[in-house]
Amino acid sequence: KYTLTFNSMCPECSDDIHIATACCYTVMEGGITMAVYKRNSMWYIDYYVKVSGKRERRREPVSTRRDVAEIRLREYQQLIKEGKDPIVSFSETVNFSEVIFKPTDGVIPSLNQFIPVFLKLHGKNRSSKTQESYRSSLLHLAPVFGKVKVNNISKVMVKTYMAHRTNEGASNATINREIACLKCILSRGVEWEYIEKNPIHGLSMLQESPPIERYLTPEEAKHLIEVSPQYLREVIIFALGTGMRKSEILNLTWDDVVIDEVFKYGEITVNGKGNKRRPIRMNKTVYDLILRKSKEDNGQYVFPSMKTDKNLTTVIHSFTSALEKAGITNFRFHDLRHTSASWMVQGGASLYSVQKILGHSSIRTTQRYAHLSPGYLEKEIGKIDDFLSLEKESEETISEQTERAAV
Repeated sequence: KYTLTFNSMCPECSDDIHIATACCYTVMEGGITMAVYKRNSMWYIDYYVKVSGKRERRREPVSTRRDVAEIRLREYQQLIKEGKDPIVSFSETVNFSEVIFKPTDGVIPSLNQFIPVFLKLHGKNRSSKTQESYRSSLLHLAPVFGKVKVNNISKVMVKTYMAHRTNEGASNATINREIACLKCILSRGVEWEYIEKNPIHGLSMLQESPPIERYLTPEEAKHLIEVSPQYLREVIIFALGTGMRKSEILNLTWDDVVIDEVFKYGEITVNGKGNKRRPIRMNKTVYDLILRKSKEDNGQYVFPSMKTDKNLTTVIHSFTSALEKAGITNFRFHDLRHTSASWMVQGGASLYSVQKILGHSSIRTTQRYAHLSPGYLEKEIGKIDDFLSLEKESEETISEQTERAAV
């Protein structure tokens, strides 16, 4: 453990703390681990805090300015040293027996008073990723709207907030996530009868840039697999062969796998989003991989950690390294799922089938994944030539008949 200041040299990578990368941390007094680092144009803070007796890691985007991120980190440092959660510290002390169970007694809570209610009744039932998104949004929303009664938060106030966040350098997507969180809080206020209506219902969001559609060609995929270490190679092949999410793959246990050639190589039961389970039939590539791994002493998980008896928790560093070796840019692990869906559609699979395999609740989501390569679309649009040639033949026939009639 090290005790460092923001202008100190990082003992891990010999870089300045104020431009630290994700592997560099400032360890404050009392063993509080914190960091400031830059990703693209945004400065982030990375810190640990104890929640319900467990140490929890949080990463929060702050600003395009380094000094703003450093100030925020110092504020968090002080709060954590005092034994406070930076998020909870924004909320006033609330007597839940009075607030939660008496929403119709005429007392309208402030946003700070209502945040603990929201997190207790709604937030804890959501996925860890959604909870992290709520926490990140509340860190920006609470200081601005915290003391305002929830029924008095107006559209003008929110629009002003959005403009302020834009000036701070936040992206439209980030701002929209924060406003969506605020809308959700106020909607729960209506549902639980704290207020009669959502005061910002119908508020328009900012225009977001369309997501970058990136997927691998078969040649790129083959090269990526070749340059990857063995454990990552298996994960990549499995991701391309099933279209499963990274978390679904890394958390897959042998109890979820059935190897049976009667069912065309067997079946995988996936624990997807919202704890929804879905079956996926294995293709030959996945079956061969699973069959080989089943003969190894892997323990509980299909893709175990090489250091512990538990599952792999991340492959981000090795995956990034493999991408660099393969010369592949602008590509994320999740894009393997995009690639799998695209290959299925190009191979003739229906969108309905792809929807069921990927576990989407809406076909519209599947359409986002099922983008096709320009070359493939050229072949498809070329089929119109067949119809145009018929039209041309028809025109030529009419022309010949006209000429003969003239003679």
